[in-house]
Amino acid sequence: MIVMSGRISRITLGNDTPVMVNVTNTTNGKLLIQNAGVNPIRVGYDRLDVLATGVQYFEIPAGVIIVLDQSQGVGFLSQNAGLWMAAQGGGGSEVQIWIAKQA
Repeated sequence: MIVMSGRISRITLGNDTPVMVNVTNTTNGKLLIQNAGVNPIRVGYDRLDVLATGVQYFEIPAGVIIVLDQSQGVGFLSQNAGLWMAAQGGGGSEVQIWIAKQA
């Protein structure tokens, strides 16, 4: 029998104000990231990348959910480090993080 556990976070992001988000997971599971706000959210490995002047970022449009597999043998977005996130175009954007993993 596979036992699952995890954590769920809801984080309000300010306009062009980077926040470090813990998405680490070193077991098998899934990482879900949802932009529940009305503004795009920039995601990057460095604080400066998610600012309005940044160039090395991934942008999650409003309303989009991203699902990533996580396991010991497969690389994915961020296994052992957090990610920086910042809203662009206005404050009050919310990002929802769900890390579902094997216990």
